[in-house]
Amino acid sequence: MKVLIFGGTGLLGYDIKQVCKNEHTVIALSSQDCDIKNPQAPYNKIEMEKPDIVINCAAITDVDKCEQMPDEAYRVNALGVKNIAIACRDFNVKLIHISTDYVFDGAKKEPYTEFDTPNPVNTYGKTKLAGEEFVKMLLSNFIIIRTAWIFGENRKHFVDYVVNGIKNGNEIIAVRDMVSSPTYSYDLAETINKLLPLNQSGIFHIANKGYCSRVEMVEEIIRIMKKQANVKVVNQSQWERSAKRPVFSALKNYHLFLLGIDNMPGWRDALKRYIRFKFES
Repeated sequence: MKVLIFGGTGLLGYDIKQVCKNEHTVIALSSQDCDIKNPQAPYNKIEMEKPDIVINCAAITDVDKCEQMPDEAYRVNALGVKNIAIACRDFNVKLIHISTDYVFDGAKKEPYTEFDTPNPVNTYGKTKLAGEEFVKMLLSNFIIIRTAWIFGENRKHFVDYVVNGIKNGNEIIAVRDMVSSPTYSYDLAETINKLLPLNQSGIFHIANKGYCSRVEMVEEIIRIMKKQANVKVVNQSQWERSAKRPVFSALKNYHLFLLGIDNMPGWRDALKRYIRFKFES
């Protein structure tokens, strides 16, 4: 199977390539290789490469940047997805599109399933939801994957911020009223790889099992590292950021569960494996 990845050098795209390359032919494109904001660019790449499946990991994922630059966020996260979906439609190629827990408003008191109604509270979530809508509007052969709080090898993120803060004795800021499902990009990539040969479509939540606040996540990292840390606990109202975050956006892999194929490990296990791989190897 030939797989073409947009955003293929980012956090998730990198791991998808590493996981899939032994079984499939994988072409991983960076934003420099293909500007998805240009309608012709993804069209030309798909026409040239003739993939069996396209995976779209390309996005502006900086939540505050999206709030500050909404036009650019819509160009990439919504219209960029539309451009890819049009090309997939015209060349009859299946699309796997990566979305986010931030399409939800955080008002629910238990993890969101694929059957809950999105209602984003920030520009990032709104643009990602618009991207989902374009996929559903233009294609019948697609998978939309929502995931949350991704950490992995190929980009700096909250876990690295905490680990490096602990190592260097820096103050670590942890937000109490932000809860979701931390997800190791490698585990997510492995599940995506297992989905590739299956005749599946629709929306799937794929996150490591369970959920925690940013504070609980920091506490778990401290336990794993067995070190002391200087942690400042704040609420979102005290945390000076442009974009509001949903208070509770944990995901339940309900679609996978119903199909009997939810093998995602728990978030604590994933966190321990990542830290040992990245910082202790």
